[in-house]
Amino acid sequence: MKQMFFMDGKQKHLFLGLICMIIAIISVLSWGLIKKGENIVGKEVNSYLNELSQQTSFKVEQRVETNVSYISNIANELKYISETKYEAFVNDSLSSSAFEWFGFMDNKDILHVEGREPIHIDALHITEKLKTSDVYISDELVSLYKGEKGLIYAVPYLDNDDYTAIIGYIPVDTMKLLMNTDTFSGTGFSHIISYEGNYIKRSTNENALLDGSNFFTSFEERAVMESGYSLAQMKADMKDGKSGSFEFRVDGQKKRTLTYKPLEGTSWYLLSIVPSTIYARNLLEYINMTIFVLVGSLFVLFIGFIFILTYRTYKANKEISDLAYKDSVTEGISQIMLEIELKKKLKNFHPYTFVSLDLRKFKLINDTFGADAGNQVLAHVYKTIQNKLHAGEFVARINADNFNIVFNSTDEKEIEERLQDIAQNINVYNINSDKPYYMPISCGCYVVKDESQEIVVIRDKANIARKKDKENSAHHLCTINFYNDMEHEQMIKEKRLENMMGKALKEEEFVVYLQPKVSLKTGHVIGSEALVRWDSPTDGMILPNDFIPLFEKNDFIIKLDLYVFEKVCQTLKEWIDSGKEALPISVNLSRNHLRYNNFLKEYKYIQERYDIPSHLIEIELTETVVFENLELLKNVIDEIHEFGYLCSMDDFGSGYSSLNVLKEIPVDILKLDKVFFEYEDDKKAEYIIESVIDLANHLGMETIAEGVETIPQVELLKALKCDIVQGYVFSKPLPISSFEELLENNPKLMNP
Repeated sequence: MKQMFFMDGKQKHLFLGLICMIIAIISVLSWGLIKKGENIVGKEVNSYLNELSQQTSFKVEQRVETNVSYISNIANELKYISETKYEAFVNDSLSSSAFEWFGFMDNKDILHVEGREPIHIDALHITEKLKTSDVYISDELVSLYKGEKGLIYAVPYLDNDDYTAIIGYIPVDTMKLLMNTDTFSGTGFSHIISYEGNYIKRSTNENALLDGSNFFTSFEERAVMESGYSLAQMKADMKDGKSGSFEFRVDGQKKRTLTYKPLEGTSWYLLSIVPSTIYARNLLEYINMTIFVLVGSLFVLFIGFIFILTYRTYKANKEISDLAYKDSVTEGISQIMLEIELKKKLKNFHPYTFVSLDLRKFKLINDTFGADAGNQVLAHVYKTIQNKLHAGEFVARINADNFNIVFNSTDEKEIEERLQDIAQNINVYNINSDKPYYMPISCGCYVVKDESQEIVVIRDKANIARKKDKENSAHHLCTINFYNDMEHEQMIKEKRLENMMGKALKEEEFVVYLQPKVSLKTGHVIGSEALVRWDSPTDGMILPNDFIPLFEKNDFIIKLDLYVFEKVCQTLKEWIDSGKEALPISVNLSRNHLRYNNFLKEYKYIQERYDIPSHLIEIELTETVVFENLELLKNVIDEIHEFGYLCSMDDFGSGYSSLNVLKEIPVDILKLDKVFFEYEDDKKAEYIIESVIDLANHLGMETIAEGVETIPQVELLKALKCDIVQGYVFSKPLPISSFEELLENNPKLMNP
């Protein structure tokens, strides 16, 4: 008889206890691994959701900024348009904007809109808010006419006696603030609300279940937050301008994640909502597999766990990975992926060249042929660049029509040749075309030699290089500039001055100086030229060479010219009213004015406001203005004379002067640049000066020599029959009070 083996009660208890202990250990270990995996995925989810919310808020903020820029440009242009053309201009502007109507608010807070009854809008407090801000955007949706609701944009309407602000209205039904902001194949969407919770723009997505006009009210009625979150905390964060996120359910449905973020330039908040389970579709499968592993061996458990965790992570991150690492237009790598590749290069660092490439006429393609055609062009550009790259080099589209390229080489000549080749290949479709349409590119290059530099700094430096010499780049198929540290410092300095200039003009930090003009016939001061200095309370006296070229680039010179002209008129008025002799004063006119029609009417308006005789005013045009557009300039000079002003050509001889063109320009005065007098003993220079003065006299023009610094120069000019001298030999530019003292104490500066 075979012997049977039976465990006694003590052995059974020990065996069962051991099995239970193993099961418990496996269960605890598995539970811990599951929780750790969920935490890892949760952190990744939150990180990616914040990135998506940031991208969406950037789109919305760009559209708000577009509306602000549009109405601001209208306010600036209306100053130079006659009232008879207001309606046509406004109607034309409406047709190309998001606005339904534009109106004007008078100083009694009454809104005037073409075709509508005037209404009081003082309850919106527009006037009060525009005192501290350059733009007003309504905090809530506003209903002004027939119950329709929308947003109000307002900007100051400067230099107008009848109206104080220009008002623009965009109906809520036609707002495009949330256009193309749905995510994850339409399961994610966004709202825009005020800090009180009222909808500014509610998503029309079918998954947006909360209705009503107030998000907080609807949320309290139908939604339940996950533990650890509260609506009160969200409201408190919004009042403090903070961002945040939480999870919730609506009517017991699937869990959702909401991220709230303030929108820059407004008092609104962007709410981005996505299903929380979008990253965890295989969670249930993972848990079931884990339970199965618990029944098996510890080895199978760990193998299964690793496989499932990997599979789950892959599935959870696939869609977000495509969004983050793949560009949907070019099918190439995204900006984020490019930065990851750059970080990899740091592990075995070698200097490389970072390029910022911009398509200069891409907007015309979008406007003319549509967005689909534009996307095809972007894909073509990407593939062209990609085909020209070497191993270890890469390219990514950053935004719109801007690409970043990383070249292994740091040789500037090689980089230029490769970029020129890329430009030619981008435009290869124009070969044998009857109607070629060229796609010029601008490239900014920065050679990276320091591995510690942040990618943001590297990209900024490449962008700075790309934006250099913008005016000349328009005539080349490919313009290439390399970054220079000194130029960057100059740009920082100019940016600081730009930030200061508006306040400086408002607070009258710009001071007018007068430099005497002395007659060589009488020796008396017969007039002066108005020059400007910037007396900053923080930076001290800023010289014109430091700010005039900048103001000419950014068009602020137009405001400064008008400011100087008004100060000149104020001075002349004070002289006349006090019984002093009022001597003529010349003011400089920047070429920037010539881009605008009827700009001289503003000068005429100021002159008439101060009741200044026209013959006391002289307008100076620089030589460069004269040779840029001769026909336009002749019309401007005719208008100057029509207003009774004198007109002079300044800096003659500083550029490529042409004596022949003098007969075409009906100026009254010719100002010889100091470059003529740099070589006192040069007989050739003397003959040239004599010829210019003689020609000017025959043409009926007075001559002024400026920049004269020595008595021998004065004697020479006197012998050559020059009429007037202006320069340090007699006086430097003086504050107005010092100039007045000079006239009182010593009006005769030389013996004739």
